[in-house]
Amino acid sequence: MKLLFIRHGEPNYELDCLTENGVIQAQRLRERLEKTEKIDAVYLSPMGRAQQTGKIYLEGEILPTKTCDWLREFNDGAVTPGYETAVPVWDWYPKYWTEIPEYYDRAHFADIAEVAGSSIPQHFADACKGLDEVLAEHGLKREGGLYVKTDNTDKTLAFFCHFGITCVMIAHLLGVSPILTLQGLSAEPTAIATLCTDDRFGDRVNFRLHGFGDISHLGNIGNSGVNYK
Repeated sequence: MKLLFIRHGEPNYELDCLTENGVIQAQRLRERLEKTEKIDAVYLSPMGRAQQTGKIYLEGEILPTKTCDWLREFNDGAVTPGYETAVPVWDWYPKYWTEIPEYYDRAHFADIAEVAGSSIPQHFADACKGLDEVLAEHGLKREGGLYVKTDNTDKTLAFFCHFGITCVMIAHLLGVSPILTLQGLSAEPTAIATLCTDDRFGDRVNFRLHGFGDISHLGNIGNSGVNYK
């Protein structure tokens, strides 16, 4: 099975829609997907910018499509040292979170007081449950840290969503703390993350990350001016 997690095009966050440039990016994305992928089902975040990106791809396509609330952006935050108000988890000071071993532990990151008192644990649990339910519908049942094939899994699923929730889904599929992916990965608008099952060992499989942040379809319109200085 192949999973494609696709970030929306360049957004107007105030209106929760795509900018003019974002529409062009989404059109380039559609051209790329039509040429390189045979998508069997589409799942959409309920947020406007992801809905618009997905609908641009779906123009002229007849595919099973579902909007899932758990795919909304994972912009949950917590009040951490150095901040007076809650900030998204991907914006925490590295000096703070890197000094706390529990943040590296999938089983215990949610036990830290700042996180436990926030919406992060529940949203994380809901997202993991939602993804596992989708995979079960397509023949992969979660058992511990791996998946068991219960049906034909030779298919490709596309998720039109956001940077943060993609990081969370990757953490779940790879069995690592989401703090690591949220802090350690970066993706431009319409970036594609690709994960595939490793099918070499029979019906019990794990996922491997084959690519992250791919915007090769954008050419010279891909630069959004990201700057970490």
